[in-house]
Amino acid sequence: MRPEVQRVAAVVFSVVVVSGCATSQKAVDMTEARRVVGTENEVRIDAEVYGDMLSTSTTLPIKYDITNNRPQTILIADMVPDANYDQETQTVTITIGSEVPGTAFLPRLIAIGPGEKKTFNTAAHISIATSANISPWVRHPNAVRIRVNFLSDPVPFQQLVAIKETTVANRELADALFPKWIEDNETVTTNALPMRWAGAPADAFSAGNPGQTAPRRGRRGG
Repeated sequence: MRPEVQRVAAVVFSVVVVSGCATSQKAVDMTEARRVVGTENEVRIDAEVYGDMLSTSTTLPIKYDITNNRPQTILIADMVPDANYDQETQTVTITIGSEVPGTAFLPRLIAIGPGEKKTFNTAAHISIATSANISPWVRHPNAVRIRVNFLSDPVPFQQLVAIKETTVANRELADALFPKWIEDNETVTTNALPMRWAGAPADAFSAGNPGQTAPRRGRRGG
């Protein structure tokens, strides 16, 4: 019997990538104050988060390094990040890679060899379904962390490594790889980075641009 794992993303808290996970030549600045780090299962992630504010609609540019300290290659799914907000911890978790494959579409996989480090850039738009009011009596998001899913055994997934397409439509292959993907998936999670809550987007603009008026959106005159 297959594991009871959801193969669809939650819709209450979502992330839309503005620019894909493109590789970069310049690694993460280890002296950057707004840097997070995580090391688990001999895989390390260092990430810079450009921005210190969250609102009901927030775009966060992120640069991150993934270092593979294992003796074998690992694989990362090249796909849009997912996110969820935990009200108890008041933390937004941005997830890179995928815990499970799709039901019909499979993502391209990026290989990171033994001892290798790769750097990526992305920008995620985070939409949080919560009250925009700024009040000491309301619990709002106040931190961001990053979690990476990776596949520990590259052999079963060679058909998806470094392909030209970002996704492959193959339901039969997706079904065949599903149990192995679940079995081989491992994670590494960073520490939580403190963030400020700004409420609605207009409040976020005002907080980051004191004395300026937030731009209005609307139709142009004909």
